[in-house]
Amino acid sequence: MNKPLKHSVATHLSATRCSLVSLPKRPDCHVLSTAIPLFYIGRSSHGFWVVREAEGRNGGLFLRRQSALRFARDSEPAGCATMFLSEPLELDVENGGGRLAAGLTTAIDFTERRLPAVAAFVGLAVIEWRKLVAEISRALAGERRNRAAIERELFHGEYRLNSKNDDDLPIP
Repeated sequence: MNKPLKHSVATHLSATRCSLVSLPKRPDCHVLSTAIPLFYIGRSSHGFWVVREAEGRNGGLFLRRQSALRFARDSEPAGCATMFLSEPLELDVENGGGRLAAGLTTAIDFTERRLPAVAAFVGLAVIEWRKLVAEISRALAGERRNRAAIERELFHGEYRLNSKNDDDLPIP
């Protein structure tokens, strides 16, 4: 059983990292004429649909599978062959596809790069929030102790104050 030969193509995963993805070798000329362009179609690591011409002349990034297929069909008016890949495929040529998917990919990559800084900021904010809540809790507990002491001194345990206003205190 012969395994198909594969060649490696550097693909752009994000602005900071690159990886190699193995693309299947173009089928033999007896199976697929060299005059017929071949387009690889697969999903990116972010879940978007990627179309890439086998020779790397053009490609695009899309939200929908149907849009990716239409791009491949419309790129070659005389017709083309498509090969769906099960492995993630990243666009390593200029995006000729949807601008929305490209923008979303950029936003996702930016967020992934900034996530550690955002997480650190949120962590510090949570720590400061807990300190503030603890300080307010201590102040309120002190207020309750002072109020209880005043009630014991003024009313000798016979009455409880239900109002926060001093105007409601009984006149002795």
